[in-house]
Amino acid sequence: MFAAVAVAVELFFFSYMIARGLVDKQVALPVGPWTLPVSIALCLSLGNAVLLLTLWMSVFENIAYVRAGPDKQVRRILYPLRMLRVATLVLVPFTIVLFVPYIIVSLGFVRFADSATTTIPQLRQAVIDFYNWTFGISRMEASTRFILSQVSAALVTVAIGALQVWRARGTRNLMLLLRRRR
Repeated sequence: MFAAVAVAVELFFFSYMIARGLVDKQVALPVGPWTLPVSIALCLSLGNAVLLLTLWMSVFENIAYVRAGPDKQVRRILYPLRMLRVATLVLVPFTIVLFVPYIIVSLGFVRFADSATTTIPQLRQAVIDFYNWTFGISRMEASTRFILSQVSAALVTVAIGALQVWRARGTRNLMLLLRRRR
């Protein structure tokens, strides 16, 4: 289920980028007597989906049974809840960071920022400075923006996954240390 959601997010983002002007370069790979068209950008997207899946499996494996206790009934109840929690912790930051460069330069967000500065005049200079800073992002070539959003989303997700694994292992090591002292 998680793999299907991760692939769906990536395919949605890929089609969104093609609609925004990303040129989908395809390379013909010879496979025996046939040639197989392979999209480089789609391979990058699906590579990120594989990264998400392996990251989710790794994080989930490390925190699945922490503080679950010896009771099998409690484990059966906690297992799907923790699976959903880890899926949310991995997928939500990835999706947010993936779309942020496009959301902040969208017309709807600019209108929202303009209405916020009308309501709160003290924000006006901060919003102007922010949009001067993001002007470069809005003028960036579609393929460069695509790659940067993919890589930044992957890096943020890996960092969040590493924090979760560190937290789970730290908790487990703390419990082992407390048991040894008794």
